[in-house]
Amino acid sequence: MCKGIRNLEEQVILEMRDVTYCYEGETLPVWKHLSCCFYKGKIHAISGPSGCGKSSILYLLDGLVPHMYEGELDGKLLLKGEEVTDLPPRDRCDRIGFVMQNPESQFCTFTVEEELAFGMENLGVRPELMGEKIQKALAFVGMSGFEKTDLNNLSGGQKQKIAIASLLVTEPEILLLDEPTANLDPESRRQIFDLILRLSREEGITIILVEHNIAEIIDQVDHVLALDGSGHVTASGTREEVMREGWKVLAEDRIERRAVDLSTEEEILRIEGCKFAYPIPGKRKKDKETGKQILKGLDLSVRRQEFLAIVGENGVGKTTLMRLIFRINTQEAGTIHLFGRPIESYRKKELYHLIGLVFQNPENQFIKNTVYEELMFSLKRVRISDEEKERRVQEMLEKFHLDQEKEKSPFVLSQGQKRRLSVADMLLTNQKILFLDEPTYGQDFENRQELMKDMQKLVEEGITIVMITHDLSLVRQYATRVVELEDGRVKQDLPAEDYFTWREAERERGDETCSRT
Repeated sequence: MCKGIRNLEEQVILEMRDVTYCYEGETLPVWKHLSCCFYKGKIHAISGPSGCGKSSILYLLDGLVPHMYEGELDGKLLLKGEEVTDLPPRDRCDRIGFVMQNPESQFCTFTVEEELAFGMENLGVRPELMGEKIQKALAFVGMSGFEKTDLNNLSGGQKQKIAIASLLVTEPEILLLDEPTANLDPESRRQIFDLILRLSREEGITIILVEHNIAEIIDQVDHVLALDGSGHVTASGTREEVMREGWKVLAEDRIERRAVDLSTEEEILRIEGCKFAYPIPGKRKKDKETGKQILKGLDLSVRRQEFLAIVGENGVGKTTLMRLIFRINTQEAGTIHLFGRPIESYRKKELYHLIGLVFQNPENQFIKNTVYEELMFSLKRVRISDEEKERRVQEMLEKFHLDQEKEKSPFVLSQGQKRRLSVADMLLTNQKILFLDEPTYGQDFENRQELMKDMQKLVEEGITIVMITHDLSLVRQYATRVVELEDGRVKQDLPAEDYFTWREAERERGDETCSRT
């Protein structure tokens, strides 16, 4: 029996009843005797520290636990009063849609239009109905006009939007969202939260989302389920109930701090006049100029020992720029110089000893079977003793709270743990410049602050940090300089304090313009 709301028993759509689950090979369960209810048409937020089992709840509701992620499961899962504990994901997909933390992991096709059509084809939707559904879903997520776009050419935030749209076309009763806005810029986050609200209020879809930054959406949430680090429930009920009980939504330390600028005048990376366009699918390489121009003559410099933040809306070229620096792609015009040498003159092995990249999706860089082996592999070609390798690895395991996870596969870690492992991987080999693509994605507040303080220490030790992020609160706290990109060019390049003064002035000018119209 679900508690917490009167006269809503008939509206319970999903119920976890006395559920205990332990992943195969583990000795401790993710959660023990967990009971909770999800109500039809309501927005439910699941919150808690990294690794507490938030995503595992979504896996259970979708059927990935225990049918894909095997383990020992006790208790019951009820869908509209019917027990579905043993029902695999394929038999739930017409009622439950799931957007995972890494949207790339669930893409099955090549273009946006194909991806949205794929789910409908599996459900037997008539072809003549698909076009209208696709257009409606793309309009909902603000991606109209991207039908023919290659999925690989989308930014991280755009991929997240398409993953959501690919489920909207199937008209699910329940939508599961795992950190749905983690890779989105502030404006896109607002758009997605508005979309979630409309799906609940106008369409009656039940929303169950995992969210670290719950303070940002607390006013839109109907129900809250909060877990502690051991997977125990610390708060459960309506938003009003859990707030009355004294549950603190805002864990952030509001003390304002300013980063100390330690940068020198020495320019170690110089980008001049860079242009780049992704090719249109099916076009030959020489036809690349007909693709969408991502970078349009971009100029940028990076100085030694600075903490540089690169910001801007999704799709303006932030991640593309990093791909050029790491020679994953090659600019069609312009030059890139690293430590005074053309980037093309470096062998990739030599280049990667100087610069390190922490991926937006951490699992993209994992290649070994355990956390310990992953860290050891990073030191394979480093000429130090085995004892020193062991010391460094153990130091990183302890620093990033991974010592209890060292025998686990990197791929079964929580998203927050994966992020910490990816950063630890890079720190082992002491590169001169560390590039971070959305470094705090999937992190709760405490881990986010701890990670960024580690980055600040690296700057103090002489490392240069270049961070791509949408989290302006982190930029305000830690960056010494901010570069904002817009439409493939540098829109603004200022010291961090001056940047926020400029940003506030821009906002006030915009408000004044709106009031006049």
